[in-house]
Amino acid sequence: MTLIETAAVRAHDQVSKPAELFTFIGETPGVGHPVACEDIGEWLLGDRRNQRSGGERFDQLCWRLVGQGVPLWRATFSTPTLHPQYQGYAYRWWRDRAVVEEFRVLHGIRETADYLVSPIRSVIEQGVTVHYSLEGDKDSAAMAAFPMLGRLRSEGATDYFAVPLTLFNDNHQAITWASDKPGGFSDVHIETLTKLLPILGLVADAAFMRRIAGGVLDTYLGKTIGRRVLDGQIHRGHGDRLQAILMATDLRGFTGLSDRLPGEELIALLDDYFEAVSQPILSRGGEILKFIGDGVLAIFDLSRRAADEATEAALTAAEEGLRRLAELSQRRAAAGRSALHMGIGLHLGEVFYGNVGAADRLDFTAIGPAVNLTSRLEGLTKRLDRPLLISEDFARAAQRPLVSLGFHPVRGLSRPAEIFGLPDR
Repeated sequence: MTLIETAAVRAHDQVSKPAELFTFIGETPGVGHPVACEDIGEWLLGDRRNQRSGGERFDQLCWRLVGQGVPLWRATFSTPTLHPQYQGYAYRWWRDRAVVEEFRVLHGIRETADYLVSPIRSVIEQGVTVHYSLEGDKDSAAMAAFPMLGRLRSEGATDYFAVPLTLFNDNHQAITWASDKPGGFSDVHIETLTKLLPILGLVADAAFMRRIAGGVLDTYLGKTIGRRVLDGQIHRGHGDRLQAILMATDLRGFTGLSDRLPGEELIALLDDYFEAVSQPILSRGGEILKFIGDGVLAIFDLSRRAADEATEAALTAAEEGLRRLAELSQRRAAAGRSALHMGIGLHLGEVFYGNVGAADRLDFTAIGPAVNLTSRLEGLTKRLDRPLLISEDFARAAQRPLVSLGFHPVRGLSRPAEIFGLPDR
């Protein structure tokens, strides 16, 4: 991951951003004064590092260095991640503001013009150390080559020191230190900062692996399931029985589309469809359990909120998903492509939520009759010509008025079930 400091400075100063490839997440208030402590290396390797966020740990580190006489004014630290949208995260510490700023960096940052004139480019790509004096004309050539150094100088910086932090995969991250003291960093200060690198590398590796593990699990399993797996719930047959709202969706006519469309266009269509369906679910506290071909299975856990609140969240998510898909269809029609339609089934019932599968290949999912009924409700949407069908159990818990569509045979049930829909088709 690369934090392009020029881009980060521009983000903070609200000047033009290159392709919106970074986002400013927020600030963590710092301690605001030097911290007396044991040896910094021992502190970094201590168990206490696991009790703080990345921004808090970096703030503590910088103030401890100030406490040992290192004249820090500003510092940055970048860490990679494995995420489909973000290339990594970065922190920027300010002594005079007593804050740590956190940035999220999107993929593609290395292709920007700012990266090409960044003083940390050689640090990241070649693993070299750079040290520039920002006083007088000593490093005037560097000041001309790297506009960011001139901006730091105009803000009061006198010295800039950037070093590579090499992680376990041999990729380099950049950690930078800037001073505003007349004369900048002394040789002793540089030695102090340099000696910390091996320990910082170990700590960064550990944090990197934890973040990657959490990010991969969140991306492929969802946040709730990811946390459960990371907490050690990986035994076959282990799980919980819980009351939940289940949602099943299916894209109409997908078999025909898959026969007609080229692979790349089909994948793009599925991505757009899944985005339209998933975002309303996730934004309302639901969890995506599965993408099954062209279908989605989602869950709203009732152990975290009242049934009426959860049913409203699920209904609203379903309506918004249908609305988003209709908008997507309009865009496709304008481009001469076929419209998209889907069916949604909603049910409230008990599920087994846990690990099932073979001894060495598990799946964390929800199973049980409630899941089957939800899927069959979705299947009925074709026959009843309605995009959204709701079970009696769901309708009984919902506060919103729903319309009975009568009793219909449902495969797997011994007698017809009463099916409900929205008053407005």
